[in-house]
Amino acid sequence: MEPVDFDFPRSARLLHPSDFSRVFRRPAVSSDRYFKVLARYNSGRRSRLGMAVSRQVDKRAAVRNRIKRVIRESFRRHAAEGLRDAQGSLQGKESGRIPAVDLVVLPRRPCATTSNEELFRSLAVHWSRLEQRLKEKNT
Repeated sequence: MEPVDFDFPRSARLLHPSDFSRVFRRPAVSSDRYFKVLARYNSGRRSRLGMAVSRQVDKRAAVRNRIKRVIRESFRRHAAEGLRDAQGSLQGKESGRIPAVDLVVLPRRPCATTSNEELFRSLAVHWSRLEQRLKEKNT
């Protein structure tokens, strides 16, 4: 089995305001007390992630950076599992699969005081939920 690449290149990021605006127009939405996640299919071959972690979440930059690291790591893990699944090495496992979508994650205040493990669990639910909602929206 080949090693899985957990990098986060520029091609996996939403970089321009127009990219964010496109996602904000008619997105599939998943939300809970920690995050609001917006998703929309893109025309590319890979999923892209954008984050908007405002000072309203926490005034301390270190806390906001921790939240961003958790979001990126969760995205990388699930995108890599989806890639492996597409190659057939996970034998049809559906969870963890992120199709070619643009995602915007908007953390909420409770993220600042929540453990990384709880944030990872929350994001895993969002990835699965959004995949279902995008499928429903597309049919």
